[in-house]
Amino acid sequence: MQSLTYLAVFGLLFATLLMTYRTVIALKKSRDRISLVPVLIVTIIAGSADFLLNSPPKDVKQLQLRLAETFEPIDDAASFKTGLTQLTETGESPDLLIVMVEGLGAFESQAYQDLVWGPLLGARIRERYAASQGTTHYFGSTTSGEARELCNLKADYRDFRDKDMSDCLPYRVSASGYKTAAFHAFTERFFERKDWFPKIGFQELYFLEDRVGLKPDDPLPWCGLSFKGLCDTDVARSVEAYLTSDETRPRFVYWLTLNSHKPVKPGEAPERLACEEGGVFGDRELCLMSEQWLNISHLVERIALNRKLRKTEILLVGDHHPPLFTRKARSLFQPGKVAWLHLKPLDATPKGRLAAAKREFGD
Repeated sequence: MQSLTYLAVFGLLFATLLMTYRTVIALKKSRDRISLVPVLIVTIIAGSADFLLNSPPKDVKQLQLRLAETFEPIDDAASFKTGLTQLTETGESPDLLIVMVEGLGAFESQAYQDLVWGPLLGARIRERYAASQGTTHYFGSTTSGEARELCNLKADYRDFRDKDMSDCLPYRVSASGYKTAAFHAFTERFFERKDWFPKIGFQELYFLEDRVGLKPDDPLPWCGLSFKGLCDTDVARSVEAYLTSDETRPRFVYWLTLNSHKPVKPGEAPERLACEEGGVFGDRELCLMSEQWLNISHLVERIALNRKLRKTEILLVGDHHPPLFTRKARSLFQPGKVAWLHLKPLDATPKGRLAAAKREFGD
């Protein structure tokens, strides 16, 4: 009900079912002369072809079977692999920023993946951060991705309706003295985030209803087609202001992006990939989504390089595979996986500490 596009599709489906019903009623008058054999043959052929062409690879099927039980702990989240979930155990207290990028899968080609990460692999970032990247298995849709990264669970929003999760990352860091906040350009009612986000430890929520924390007199355009909300560019400004404001406590910020949700509206992100002809991907839809992902990388770069930013670990990770229409575009992604990129401040690594000592005491 939050999307006019989805409502239009459901309306068309209802009209189709109504016409089908009327056709069946009309054909009842001559049902003695109707044979179902041709219908069954066509159905079997079409179903078999669809299964052969579109069924997921065997290893993905095995993963789906292994993760069949809901609310089961997992250890294949990017937040786990990068050590963010263990920070409360090590005594470290850097600020934390997790950016969940809508629809970002894991490209088969590392060159395509690096194209999307773009500015986060550049020289300016390397001067201040150690960048690492990888992949993790996904299951379900966006809220399942949130459960994976924030709680290391196989679940979705419905599983949190009757539970308070003290073992989720926001809850654990808040118990260690962190100030926790979540940002999203769409309504807080969508997927009941207003209800279950506080249960997993978020103290502050910044959504469409309160202009993601931006000033009332700040003009904010709308972005998106199927889910119209604020623009990720404006949310990034609010996230940056939150992380660079005066605050004695360490901060944990979670930002769920929106504007790469398909169908993507052309022109909302800077035109960097020449998408009118499909860009390097040869697919306009994928190219437009990639421009949005690349734009997120530029926005995060700006946050990461802000001189007012305290020591902050940053993780970008996809929620699920991009739901692309063409088989050619889908084949460019690793089945069942999403990509992640982790920025760790250099002074938090042995190499960074050595570089800092050289700057302080000389070579």
